[in-house]
Amino acid sequence: MIPSGDWNPERTLMITSRQGDLILFDRASGESTQLTRTTSSESRPRFLTDGRIAFRRDGVTIIRDLKTGIERETARIRFEDEPEPPADPEGLTADQRRIFDVLRDRADDRETSRLRREARRDANEHDVAGPIRLDPGLRSVREHLSPDGRWMLLETAPARRSESRADAMPVFVTDDGYVEQRRIRSKVGSNDRTPERLFLIDLLETTHREIDLKSLPERTTDRLDRIRAENLEWRAALDEPINSDDDSTNHADPTPEDGVAAAIGLIATTARQQRLEEDEEDPTSPPARPVSINTVTWSSNGDLAAIQIRSHDNKDRWTTVLDPTSAIEDGRCTLIDHLHDPAWIGWGFNELGWLRDQSALWFLSEADGWSDLLIWRRDMIAPEPPPTESDESSSTEGLDTANTSGSPSDDTDSSTEPLPIAGTVTPLVAGRFEVKSVRQHPTDDALWFISNRDDPSIWRLERVEPGTGWTETMVNESGMVESFAISPDGERVLFLHSSLDTPSELHVRSTTDPEPGTPALTRSTTALFDAIERHPPTLVDIPGRHGRPIRGRLHLPPAGLGESAQDAPRPAVLFVHGAGYLQNAHAGWSRYFREGLFHDLLAREGFVVLDLDYRASAGYGRDWRTAIARDMGPAELDDLEDGIAWLSEQHDVDPERVGVYGGSYGGFVTLMGLFTRPGTFACGAALRPVTDWAHYNDGYTRNILNAPEDDPMAYRRSSPIEHAEGLEDPLLICHGMVDDNVAFQDTVRLAQRLIELEKENWEVAVYPVEAHGFREPTSWLDEYRRIRRLFRAHLIENPR
Repeated sequence: MIPSGDWNPERTLMITSRQGDLILFDRASGESTQLTRTTSSESRPRFLTDGRIAFRRDGVTIIRDLKTGIERETARIRFEDEPEPPADPEGLTADQRRIFDVLRDRADDRETSRLRREARRDANEHDVAGPIRLDPGLRSVREHLSPDGRWMLLETAPARRSESRADAMPVFVTDDGYVEQRRIRSKVGSNDRTPERLFLIDLLETTHREIDLKSLPERTTDRLDRIRAENLEWRAALDEPINSDDDSTNHADPTPEDGVAAAIGLIATTARQQRLEEDEEDPTSPPARPVSINTVTWSSNGDLAAIQIRSHDNKDRWTTVLDPTSAIEDGRCTLIDHLHDPAWIGWGFNELGWLRDQSALWFLSEADGWSDLLIWRRDMIAPEPPPTESDESSSTEGLDTANTSGSPSDDTDSSTEPLPIAGTVTPLVAGRFEVKSVRQHPTDDALWFISNRDDPSIWRLERVEPGTGWTETMVNESGMVESFAISPDGERVLFLHSSLDTPSELHVRSTTDPEPGTPALTRSTTALFDAIERHPPTLVDIPGRHGRPIRGRLHLPPAGLGESAQDAPRPAVLFVHGAGYLQNAHAGWSRYFREGLFHDLLAREGFVVLDLDYRASAGYGRDWRTAIARDMGPAELDDLEDGIAWLSEQHDVDPERVGVYGGSYGGFVTLMGLFTRPGTFACGAALRPVTDWAHYNDGYTRNILNAPEDDPMAYRRSSPIEHAEGLEDPLLICHGMVDDNVAFQDTVRLAQRLIELEKENWEVAVYPVEAHGFREPTSWLDEYRRIRRLFRAHLIENPR
């Protein structure tokens, strides 16, 4: 099977990489040709506009001529100072050459040979451009070659990598019987991301220029200044030592207000100094926040490049466009969009790309609180935006979208000249729904995408004409289109579709005249699986105290165990999905299919099972996603409590006999429910739970809670281990001992805390060979047997 790859402009040839070697696929003959067979790994192959291919090998960008087979490196990039010119001889050397003709002649010959070599290299069109010398304090991160092979955008970072302490994980069940230590990720805040810089290289003229990213609007605005001050006042109120690091002996306990102010100044100065050192700013100007390059995308002819930049504090995203012919002279790019979110910029809606004629750039943005498809046009005239699905504006309190039009907000720092603004940004597909997975049709201008326009649970395949904004639904069935791909000739679309009771299957349809209900190409289930008696859940909306419905999956007991006025109120189980930012109450086949079968089993035993997309889940807009910012737990638990009240009113559930369980993030929510709201749940099972967010990874946690050194109060109020004294009801903890995502250490630390608190009615089940996701059927069986026993014991046999 040939992996997907990059097609030439005529869409007759595709270049791809398989097992580290290059493969060329001919669409007409259906044959593939292996181009390389090396011990090095070739990756990221793509076609250039002249028919050559470019790819990566051993950290270097290589260009290969398919006709001649000649390969060449694009440039010799050296992180070193310019060499000093040959110095005139001095002292004894000068005397020697003055006295002896042979020494003087040989020196002249060496210099003549050097100059001849340089001239020959410059005249040789097959030689490699360069050397291009950059700051020796930098290193290469990524190279982005333009489709015409003329330009390269080079991302760099400091050569000295940040020092971070990686954690270790013991493995007890090994081949040789000895305990093995494995290195795993570092903890949040201990591995600072390195700031990046961007250089444009002219490979024809062998020149380069650093791109000015310091003029990005509000890059010098300290987004965490107020949060640091709030934390210092909080610590002062708790009578705790105020300190900017983990050593609590450096500062005395603050008592007067002046002491708090001094400490705030100390931390602000420290943060400023750190940014100065990272970015080498002018000490007289405000320090710029460190940034990383999210995406670099060249237009198909190489005339323009789109660059998306993200601040390391996760509060800002800038989308810019660069014209290399002018940027090589002045280092400037054009700002087309600035998105600021005081919570954090979502990690799911950062797609962007060029239209085929290079007239416009499309990108996704949550500027209005939902994932919209926006378009930037190079001219100053844009068509009227299409009507949205609802005139009702969404709540985006605190979300700064003013800079989409290029006008800085009131608190913009004006110490540097802002980037130039050109073109027009308008919404192409917008409303109170989400757009994702945008792809351009291979032969026309249409953009294809997946959206939940009509219902938050139903994801359909649509297309839009960029010139008019006209949209059309291409797959209209209920359920969920999970992914899609358009054929190279643009005539067919292959998509993965599922429903509540049908796992994902492949379908194919015409792109011009799609016929609904076409049969699936695949059948992935076995006869044994099909023979299992299954009852699909029902999608329900539960009134939330915040005014918005909470979507969920409801499993009810079969008719034989149905509700009646004579029956006693029934027990219920609430399932809490993992990841936090994940949608499970969609109309497709759930990734939690094992749990779904377990819920069906519980329903047949008389339990009502409810699985909610609590606030923090995906699919419901920016405000739903960010409801947990700096305070994880309360919003989710409010939604679960609203679910219990609804079950009691609508489905005869006894609120005193409700259990809760979930894994990973769901395990965290389970612990927070039992620890901070005792009595709400009669019992709970926390599987592979996060017990202390200060021990989780950086990429996930810093988005939501900031860094521990900046916002310790967010970590304290959000971490279950800080609230363990509230445990009153039975608790089961299950955790794999080789979990390199949520480390088993999380459960070990919580167990010690519960021991010291002299808590009862809790137990830990360990799985010595399992990681975050179990692999062995026996482990799954053991875990769910324990959960079932817990619920039967405390919700049916011996209810409180």
